[in-house]
Amino acid sequence: MLDVIRTWLIGVTCAALVAALAEGLTPDGTVRKIGRLASGLVLLAAMLQPLLRLNTTALTQALTEYKLDLSAYSTDLEEENQELMKGIIEEQAGAYILDKATALGITCQVRVEAQEEEEWPIPHSVFISGVLTQEQQQALTQVIEREFAIPAARQYYESGADEA
Repeated sequence: MLDVIRTWLIGVTCAALVAALAEGLTPDGTVRKIGRLASGLVLLAAMLQPLLRLNTTALTQALTEYKLDLSAYSTDLEEENQELMKGIIEEQAGAYILDKATALGITCQVRVEAQEEEEWPIPHSVFISGVLTQEQQQALTQVIEREFAIPAARQYYESGADEA
């Protein structure tokens, strides 16, 4: 790219030097006016030379490739954004359920999985591990159903040693 600019600048400079030399050597009068016109046209042609050499097919192809690359990058960015949003929703929903469990006197660990529905990830299933009585499990199941609309069939409880 720099080589093309350097060549163009050298061409414009040479054309300007030739125009100045021609003007200096021509006699006054009509001949000088015609020489100035010719010199101006030569200088204009030297300045517009890159446009005359422009390969429109290559330019169109480069712009098309750029547009395709931009589209692919945009798609990748959108997918990454969806994954980040899904992670945030899972984390926040898990923290909310854990707060509700703590308020009910339950010590447990909560993991929420979200699925994409209608372009947005929403909490889909809940995994709860800890030592819960039947009453505590029912109370927490009702809270999760009411607050997140996750049916009991997608709420999974694992009994065992309390890891909290």
